[in-house]
Amino acid sequence: MATALGIWPILLTNNNLFKTIYKIVGSFLYYYHLTYVFRCYYKLVLLFVAKPLDYVEILQNLCITLIYSVCRFRLRSFNTKEIKALFQQVIDTETKFLECPDKEIEKIYLLGVKINKIYHILFFVNGWIVTILYFIQPLLVDLPTVVINNETVVLKQLPLSTWWPFDTQQHFWLAYSWSIFDGTLGTALVISSDMLTFSLVVFAVSQLDILSYRLSQFKNDKDFIELIRQYQEIIDYIEAFNKAMKYVMLFEFLQCSFQWAIIILQLLVMQINVTNVIFVGEFFVTMVIRIAIYYFNGNEIIFKSRKLSWDLWNTNWYEKPPQVKQKLIIFMIRAQRPLRFMIGPFGMMSLETFVSIIKATYSYIMLFINTNKKV
Repeated sequence: MATALGIWPILLTNNNLFKTIYKIVGSFLYYYHLTYVFRCYYKLVLLFVAKPLDYVEILQNLCITLIYSVCRFRLRSFNTKEIKALFQQVIDTETKFLECPDKEIEKIYLLGVKINKIYHILFFVNGWIVTILYFIQPLLVDLPTVVINNETVVLKQLPLSTWWPFDTQQHFWLAYSWSIFDGTLGTALVISSDMLTFSLVVFAVSQLDILSYRLSQFKNDKDFIELIRQYQEIIDYIEAFNKAMKYVMLFEFLQCSFQWAIIILQLLVMQINVTNVIFVGEFFVTMVIRIAIYYFNGNEIIFKSRKLSWDLWNTNWYEKPPQVKQKLIIFMIRAQRPLRFMIGPFGMMSLETFVSIIKATYSYIMLFINTNKKV
């Protein structure tokens, strides 16, 4: 799916014509989706200046606009040389691990691949379920009515809140079909970009697992020098990821709790029925799954990088030659400073940060409720 959308060019052949066509199609989809996001923001401005405020549509617009905005930043980061180099490094390292004579290393790596596939399937399935619910919801809910010239008119609703250059009531099915195309493209971009990022994060975790195993098995100075080299590669990998993605993760963090609150608040302004509860519930669960994958694995990076010093301590280090012991001490001192995926210049992805997002979500919800009570 990522290849079809033009965000995974590494797998292209050497056919120049195919490369040109692929680049043109990928660029068209990229910039078309960008114009769609601008239309969403323009619609949001119109909703805020309208009287009276339509809280339902404002919240529906924000839910989608925020996630698409994060996707735009992530897609932009995929074009950086750091991320392209990381993708190539993943491919090269995978080949090396699968050809390694030590089958335990291959087993550890394949376990990481299996876990990554589970993340992909979980997010992929839930993401498309949410999209399908978005498409069919306008056809299942009770539509609002207005009286125009003593005549009751039913206001048809579209799946997505965005600006249209024509009357959507008069040309409803055209707008509805167009919305389905926009939503399908947007969902495909969000899911693909997140799944690729999941892979980069999980790969770092599996790298630490393999290093931990190899630390318990090394025999001599030559082996340990190779492990130091692998450790430095992991450090460089995470630093390159942070350089390209830390501000994407910062925007993700800043909007996440607000978005979660908006999703839940829809139940307070929408008509409570089975359709709306299922829709809002599935949307919320999908967004929680998405963030939990990032922050759980970010926490694993912190924990497992700290654990490396204990892995060395549990070896028969006291039997090693003095020159090896000296390298061991330096390695253990460095391992006391954990590796971490950054959120901007100061924060880091961890379960503690995940809990803070949940707390902030609750605060946003209570602020909205208390504000409306006063009004």
